[in-house]
Amino acid sequence: MADEKKGGVDTQPPAQPVPAYGGPPPYPQGQPPPQGAYGQAPPPYQVQPTTYVFTNTAGQQPAYVQHVGPGQVLHTGPVPNDYLVFAIITTICCFWPTGICAILKAVETRDLIARGDITHANETSRKARMFSILTLCIGLFLVLGVIVYMIVLFTVLLPRWVHDGP
Repeated sequence: MADEKKGGVDTQPPAQPVPAYGGPPPYPQGQPPPQGAYGQAPPPYQVQPTTYVFTNTAGQQPAYVQHVGPGQVLHTGPVPNDYLVFAIITTICCFWPTGICAILKAVETRDLIARGDITHANETSRKARMFSILTLCIGLFLVLGVIVYMIVLFTVLLPRWVHDGP
């Protein structure tokens, strides 16, 4: 029969005819179909819980994250600080351009914690803290600069202007 092949295709019909799809197979009357048969929902998706340990570079305890199902994460352990309050206070009181960056990073940290992405949350938490500290330093530098300018103005320049007269 192998001689009847043309171009690698067997021209001989199969030994048993392939039935056309006509729906679910028939079942005897009065008996329920077996589990997982046509028309029934598949069994629920079972996920074995897995635990991942993320080390926090900020010197805190490691964070334990457990994936319990599709899209579900169970946090057990410390999560990074978002520094949102620090960012808002330094934005209002010190220097708003870098303070806005600190607020954006703090909010991004909160979102990452909510999604369970502890690794990236640690990174954005460090950036939020860095921008907040930078904002505080710039604000303190500006305040000290104004104080020094006022001292020089009132002790050196103003008496010279008053003494020389118009």
